[in-house]
Amino acid sequence: MNNQCIQICLVTILLVCLSGSNAEQVEGISTQQVDSSFQNVNESEVFVVTVDSTNLRFTPDSITVTEKDSVRFFWSDEILPHNAVERNGLFDSGETARNVDYTYTFEVGENGTYEYICEPHEAVGMIGTIVVEPLPENQEEAEVLPDDKDEMIEPQSSAINSVISLGLVSIAIGLSGFLTLASIRSSSALE
Repeated sequence: MNNQCIQICLVTILLVCLSGSNAEQVEGISTQQVDSSFQNVNESEVFVVTVDSTNLRFTPDSITVTEKDSVRFFWSDEILPHNAVERNGLFDSGETARNVDYTYTFEVGENGTYEYICEPHEAVGMIGTIVVEPLPENQEEAEVLPDDKDEMIEPQSSAINSVISLGLVSIAIGLSGFLTLASIRSSSALE
């Protein structure tokens, strides 16, 4: 009876120590390395530009974005109709309208400074500027990754945890069997 109690305690201690520390370490390595290597991958931002009808201006009239970011031109129920047209034709919200909801996404390679206008109100200064900065190099290389990096990481972490758990259970069963066999041999040797 005394040997059985020792065996159970040893197996329990082994399982607690191995399952907690190793699983966390493996999980930590897999997620932390991916997070630090591909930080901000596909985390594009959307910047909203509206109109100030009182002063006939875009608000804000100047913004700085990064490649892969989007600019949304949005206004509704304006007294005067407006549009947003880049001077060289890169983007165009269409005909002037009192309600506009138009989004343009700057692709990799479209870095630079862009000036856009409201066609009917350009003469009174309704002009805006968008500065597009290049995408950091580590993000350009990682474009092939899925949009949701958690989808990519989670199955790997779960699979690793399952393999570790299965391995630990196998070790515990094997150790328990070995200790039981040793206990039986030791008991028969004493008799």
